[in-house]
Amino acid sequence: MISARSNSSILANDVRQRVQRVPSVPSVQADDVWHRAWRAWFRPAILIFLIWTAVGIFLALPDMLKGLPWYHFTAKIIDSWAWALLTPVLLLIDRKIAAKDQSIFRLSLLFLLLSVPFSLVHTYLSGLLLLSVPQVWWNPLTNSEFAVYYFLGGWQTYCAAVGIYQCFRYYSRYLTGQLELGRVEKSLLEWRLNALRLHLEPHFLFNALNAISSEVGADPVLARNMIGDLAALLRGSLDCKDRSEIPLAQELALLEHYISIQRFRFGDRIQIELDIEAEALKAMVPSMLLQPLVENAIRHGLEGRLSGGKINILARRAAGQLQIRVLDDGVGLPATWRKETSAGLGVRVTCERLAALYPDLGEQALTIQRRPSGGTEVAICVPLNEGWR
Repeated sequence: MISARSNSSILANDVRQRVQRVPSVPSVQADDVWHRAWRAWFRPAILIFLIWTAVGIFLALPDMLKGLPWYHFTAKIIDSWAWALLTPVLLLIDRKIAAKDQSIFRLSLLFLLLSVPFSLVHTYLSGLLLLSVPQVWWNPLTNSEFAVYYFLGGWQTYCAAVGIYQCFRYYSRYLTGQLELGRVEKSLLEWRLNALRLHLEPHFLFNALNAISSEVGADPVLARNMIGDLAALLRGSLDCKDRSEIPLAQELALLEHYISIQRFRFGDRIQIELDIEAEALKAMVPSMLLQPLVENAIRHGLEGRLSGGKINILARRAAGQLQIRVLDDGVGLPATWRKETSAGLGVRVTCERLAALYPDLGEQALTIQRRPSGGTEVAICVPLNEGWR
């Protein structure tokens, strides 16, 4: 009984403490209203006041340098504050009317028509504020001779302020448009790269399955091992399908599964050696970049020879670029071979992907040439990220 009471007492104390820690709903709502009001009204109002105060100080500098009495400086500040009071109305008109019309001619005509009433209101408002400084004898309300002077000066200030504000608006719209254009171009580039990738993978998959099918009857164990490597390769390819670039180390890991399939097929007839600079492993390259090149070296260079051959894959950093070379000692290219007209699907898609990702490299991105000692050399240049140079 005592234990039950003590437990209930502890529970009640815990509940009271939790309730005390929970802020009251009206307090939270009041803070939220204050923050919204600050963002919507007070912060813009303070910014407008500070901007027009700075304008007034700038306009009053010549009078200060001439050593004129203090009320000359005060009159310029008050004149700017009158514009600060009218600025919210101008911004409201711009938001309600001008923002819906993108024609420069109609906007210019609209603000030109508004210049007259705004200049008149500014003249009257400045006169009211200047009544607090009796030393200002050129007040437009007490001295009508200066009313035209105030009106013309106010009209010039109005035109300058509206012109500067509209320039900022158009510049901001231009920057926003450039950012949107950049995002659209990036999306289009990613879509194109994915389309090229999808175009390449069925070609590779067909060739790999064709190779596996040729071993199913003769050596089922070998075929199962090849299927396992193919599954691992496809799984790794799917893992990086949303990325246009991956580290070279990850690309080599994908390539290793493809090499394993070819080793199962050809055994010791084909040797594949990697010579990769350690620092180059962190460099970013297009995913599935090396597989079609190694596949071409095997199918068109080494597969038809009884003696097989050797493929070397080298990667080095040089002159701010990652330079990759795929060398084979196979039959080499025909005398009439040209990359523009004779390249197969794998080379064409690889060239298009490199051109889309690195347009500044041009033809330097991928070159194919005969080796003097026999065979073919494929050279790829990829820009290094700033962090890996």
